[in-house]
Parts: sequence; C-alpha cells; structure tokens
Amino acid sequence: MKVRMECTEGRGGVAEVWVDEALLVVCDGVSLANRRCEPGLLEDVKFRYTTDESVSWDRAICDNPGRRVVLEPLKGWAYAGYGRVEQVMPVVIHFGLLKMEDPNWSTDENLIGQFVRVPIDKLEIVPGE
Repeated sequence: MKVRMECTEGRGGVAEVWVDEALLVVCDGVSLANRRCEPGLLEDVKFRYTTDESVSWDRAICDNPGRRVVLEPLKGWAYAGYGRVEQVMPVVIHFGLLKMEDPNWSTDENLIGQFVRVPIDKLEIVPGE
C-alpha cells in the first residue's frame, strides 16, 4: 500500500492523502505540532478510526446485507465503513482499501467472515508502530 500526502492543515487538522489510487480526507496525526508534513510519500504510517455511535455487532451485520467492502465518504473525515471481519481480539475489519482495528473489542469468533457496516466519525492517519 502506497500512502502519499497531498496536503494538510497541520496536526489535528484536515489532510488529503492518496492511498494507492484513492484520495482520502483524514485527520492529520503525522505532522509535528510546529511543522506540517510535506507532500510526498509517507513511510511507516497506519490508519485508525473513532466512532461516536455505539453499534452492536448484530446491528453492524444487518446494516451490510449487500456484503459491501468499501469506505464510503460522508462529510469531511467521516465515512461509512463497509467491510469484512478478519479477526477478533482485536477485531480487524478489511474495508477494501484499508484494514483497521475496530475500537469495539470482541472475543466472538463467529464474527470472523461477517460483513459489517460501521460508522467512522474520524479517519486518522498516524505513525506506524
């Protein structure tokens, strides 16, 4: 996966990044407090998301009957995340373009392989681990 910074307002602000051939609007977690990240290829970064809405796994499964795998832009850095659960403990969802850990913890192995829809209120790019 190639990640390239297009532009940013600075740390905590809106940034536009290319992931392969797709342009995403995200929260900038890679710029320094006193220096914006320069445009160009980014090494060792990852994406994470937060959600303000509490959704049960049963509801998340019901909300993706079409078995979609896509990040659907809503407004700003908010997205509707349609994807497939790949693992639990932690829950990892494959959204097509990105694989990310879900902030909701589960040990239910029956989730693996399920197609879900999760609300993404803030998609953020951060330094990798």
